[in-house]
Amino acid sequence: MNAADLPRGAEPLVQREQPPADLLIRGAHVLDPREGIDASHDVLVRGGAIAALGAPGTLEAPEGAEVLDGEGRHLFPGFVDPHVHLRVPGQEHKEDLDSGTRAAAAGGFVAVVAMPNTDPVLDDATVLRSLREAARREARIPVGFMASITRGLRGEALTEMAELRDVGAVGFTDDGKPVHAAAMLRRALQYQKLCGGLLALHEEDPSLSGAGVMHEGVVSARLGLAGIPSISESTMIARDAAIAGYEEGRIHIQHLSARESVAAVAEAKARGVRITAEASPHHLTLTHEAILDRLDTRLKMN
Repeated sequence: MNAADLPRGAEPLVQREQPPADLLIRGAHVLDPREGIDASHDVLVRGGAIAALGAPGTLEAPEGAEVLDGEGRHLFPGFVDPHVHLRVPGQEHKEDLDSGTRAAAAGGFVAVVAMPNTDPVLDDATVLRSLREAARREARIPVGFMASITRGLRGEALTEMAELRDVGAVGFTDDGKPVHAAAMLRRALQYQKLCGGLLALHEEDPSLSGAGVMHEGVVSARLGLAGIPSISESTMIARDAAIAGYEEGRIHIQHLSARESVAAVAEAKARGVRITAEASPHHLTLTHEAILDRLDTRLKMN
């Protein structure tokens, strides 16, 4: 097993202490692909864990348990979001630990991992320790924190990755900014061998993306807007996959958004590179054509 997979130091996920749930969900349509379940069931939860499944109307609620009517609703395994922005510290007017984890819980998420592009940047063990202590008081679901790869997200000097891992960082990312220098990424992957921790990468070549505001193509040309070519993303993925393969490291590609990028990830996997990737809902459901009818910035995502 590679060191990047091994836990180090403090527990990776933290939350406020709260009593485990006792509840009965009646008649929900339960979907669990791993277990091959796709039917209506009563679901009994005792002490925060699923204790029994039964045909609708067959399970009895224990004394004091909450009862939820699941008729006409779907019940899924809990979701985990590995890429959220809780905006703490420094931008609490946008989001905080309480509001962010409440929203996540309401959406069916049982754990989230927060990004470090905060103010100050999460690049110091003291800041991370303080944030994790706050999460133990305020977070409604388990929360993990990514620390930055480079100090201040500037791409000029590595953070003290081992110290951050000891305090509880689940991994490292300069999310929102690429690690533009290949040598810097290589050193981070070498450091990863010593301390573990996944490297999650925002893939963008600034010399190609420039001042672009949308996907480069027929729509950007028609609208007269500066475009960002998809190779701005895919060529960085290919570069970083090559470095990760050379160093036998492990990387994760954030918010994949282009067909060429999918091909780059698939090619790297075929070569045995330890690479994973994520896509966001808007990247799966929107294309550049969505803004033809209205120039709506709500449809824009880098």
